[in-house]
Amino acid sequence: MSKPCSKCDRYGCDGNCRDDSLLNALLAERGMTQEDLAAQAEAGREVSRSEEFRRIMALPRREWEAGAEEFALKLTNYLRVPGGTQRLRPIQAVTLRELHDHGGAFCPQRVGAGKSLSTFLAGTVVSARTVLLLVPAKLKEKTVREINNYRKHWYVHPHIIVRSYELLGREQSAGLLQELRPQLLILDEAHRVRNRSASVTRRISRYMDEHPDTRVIALSGTITKRSIKDFAHIIDWCLRHRAPAPRDFRVLMEWSAALDETKDGTTSLQGGALFDMVHPDDHAAAAGNPIRALRRGYRRRLVETPGVIATQEGALGVSLSIEALIVKDRTISEVAAELKRTWARPDGVELIDAMDIWRHLRTIACGFYYRWNPPPPQSWRDARRNWAAEVREILKVNRRGLDSELMVRKAVEEKQYDKDRPRAREMLEQWLKVKDQYDPEANKEAIWLSDAVLVACAKWAKENNGIIWVGFVEFGKRLSAMTGLPYYANQGRSADGRIIEDHPPGTPMIASIASNGEGRNLQAWSSNLVASWPSSGATCEQMLGRTHRDGQEADEVTVEIIASIPEVLLDFDRSVADARYIGDTTGQEQKLSYADIAIPPKEDRGGLWLLDQVP
Repeated sequence: MSKPCSKCDRYGCDGNCRDDSLLNALLAERGMTQEDLAAQAEAGREVSRSEEFRRIMALPRREWEAGAEEFALKLTNYLRVPGGTQRLRPIQAVTLRELHDHGGAFCPQRVGAGKSLSTFLAGTVVSARTVLLLVPAKLKEKTVREINNYRKHWYVHPHIIVRSYELLGREQSAGLLQELRPQLLILDEAHRVRNRSASVTRRISRYMDEHPDTRVIALSGTITKRSIKDFAHIIDWCLRHRAPAPRDFRVLMEWSAALDETKDGTTSLQGGALFDMVHPDDHAAAAGNPIRALRRGYRRRLVETPGVIATQEGALGVSLSIEALIVKDRTISEVAAELKRTWARPDGVELIDAMDIWRHLRTIACGFYYRWNPPPPQSWRDARRNWAAEVREILKVNRRGLDSELMVRKAVEEKQYDKDRPRAREMLEQWLKVKDQYDPEANKEAIWLSDAVLVACAKWAKENNGIIWVGFVEFGKRLSAMTGLPYYANQGRSADGRIIEDHPPGTPMIASIASNGEGRNLQAWSSNLVASWPSSGATCEQMLGRTHRDGQEADEVTVEIIASIPEVLLDFDRSVADARYIGDTTGQEQKLSYADIAIPPKEDRGGLWLLDQVP
């Protein structure tokens, strides 16, 4: 494979590329700057050759695997305590080396790659005085236990402070980072800080602005969901001016418009300058799809940057198969169809937008829906109903790209609909006056419509010594009562206080996706039933990685998806599209991309839930 140009880093360049000085001179003759040129390019609907573009293209490249095996042996001997028997994997050793050499490390590494040990040894390698390790709250207890176990084999940093993202996000913890003043900040499951507007993300950003010398190592198997914006700020914390993602927010938005995954598979901006990153092999692998070729070209730029240590291998040598378990139930089918037709719950409460409908379809697919008990005041219901009606009408005919109640609310507040729908502002104001007088979440209760999905899960549990993954507490508790199986929910614990890792290996159990879908080592099981399939590819990757991971001794890991309505398989389709995007942009081939999938394609699903075939 040919190499990129040593001057401009572009594949296919003949070496006669112009440097910045010539470009700046030409622009000066026209009274322009590079920012002006970038703005023109944006107006032309393609990514510009901005200053940030040239900075990223000029970053050095390397393939971290070269010499990694030999280095892992040397570092093992250096970090292992007398009597220790464990060995570092090559990727663990390189992660520690590049953290030391580059002042930080950005690690999009697959589930099961051994990220935990890298984090425990990081403070030792950089000789940090204070080490702060941030983890999800549900994994804090497990992490502390693992640290103590690893001390038997390694020179783990003696004073690792373990705190949760949830704690850092609380109002009373606004000054936590300033109090601890970590020299090394470790972000395990770093996708927890994807959201730039979340309080925990803002606090880390503020701390890094005030303490730019702080070393940061960020690790996750699912660092992005659907956008480069998910991780650009994280990689900036880790590598600063050496980060292979735009540090300028305007340029980041430009790249996002050309690279990100969208519902319809298109982008709002042409690739333009980004095609300079694309190798002919990327075009070939993308099978003629220019968007996928762009993503693969950017992936190459990302993972070959020093300080970025990414796994790129795919399957583990253990097969992964996914198929649908179709559940036919007349009640579920009819209630779901009526909700989509009327935009109203079975108790008559009108829904606001497509997201609201989707949330209720997910519970109906499991056989229940949420209602409010006690019911809200009539004034609250009237105001909500009137505002919901306005939102629905606006969404039906809008030409502004609106797709949610929040977007409609913002547009109305900005007076965009004062002329077309003068009642909208009045309805919104009436709704906002009473909105906080009643809390729907605090007063919701589950109303069961059908036990068909519960019965299917119970039958599966009798026939398989596996894990039933559930998305709703009410479903998990009811299934536990029906089957006698323990339900591991909050903090990964059952009703009797047992932690999920202590469950007898190979015996059936029920597990909450939210509480156990990341960070758990459950390779003692190889059979999975998913009662509520998540639509996010990142969430799916984490969940599948609990059993399809290093240490799995079965020849095949199986996953069955309960599908009682068509929308469940549409969620599956979306998660597959997400997986394809993540693989293209980060180099981490996702499990949904290489699994053996026996899900009927869209065109063959029409007869799966025909009512005349439903009991």
